[in-house]
Amino acid sequence: MDDCFKGFLDDSFDPTFNSINLPWLPWVGSRYYESDTKTIILGESVYVYGAGDETTRQRILHRESLRQRQMTHGILGKIKSRYLRNFERAVFLKTRPSGLERAHLWSHVIFHNLVLELLPSRKNRPTMRDYTAGWEAFLELAEVVQPQRCIVYGLESPKIEALQELLASRKMAIQKKRLPAVGRSRPVKLSIQINGRPLDLLFIRHPSAFFPWKKWGAFIREAGFNPLAVETHEIVERATTEPLPEPFTG
Repeated sequence: MDDCFKGFLDDSFDPTFNSINLPWLPWVGSRYYESDTKTIILGESVYVYGAGDETTRQRILHRESLRQRQMTHGILGKIKSRYLRNFERAVFLKTRPSGLERAHLWSHVIFHNLVLELLPSRKNRPTMRDYTAGWEAFLELAEVVQPQRCIVYGLESPKIEALQELLASRKMAIQKKRLPAVGRSRPVKLSIQINGRPLDLLFIRHPSAFFPWKKWGAFIREAGFNPLAVETHEIVERATTEPLPEPFTG
């Protein structure tokens, strides 16, 4: 395992991931497998950011780049990534979760992006084909890591429809439930089975913008999708002497 991940990453699934069409390796927290409720946090996509030159593009396309961003942006909090900070606020129901809390959260979950293509810019949106290809890879990923729950960023109809159509084509049963509104958004819950194992997916508003985290945090708890047990929060609060990882400099 690369030293830059400081023991926060579980790479034991990598040999199997190599057989799946995954341009970027998912982040698998080092304590994911011991979690009481194994959860995947499913982002949407990555686009060419920064200078946008070829060097930047190739750095983003590196197979470890999602993991490196999750370490530097998520656990270390070196970059103010709204999609991470807002989700952390919702999980812990506090404005500024501590570094220890951030590390605890991302050590217990998997983070993966649905769309498998690098988008040219933030203005570009995934196509139906992008979503379908992403869901095909997701179902393979879920067979390997066996999650019980998945929190999906984004409530776009094509994203949900692509999954429903894919499951229908495979004659896989699905239960859909539209849940009470959170602000102006209506979350959706889908329940499926993969090789006889139930998997619940909760679609929420993307936390990158216009995300009232207090409301969404309360809703996620009420829906039973909190990635961490409440008692775990209390342990984190007491463990103030536990060292944080050193900044990633690679």
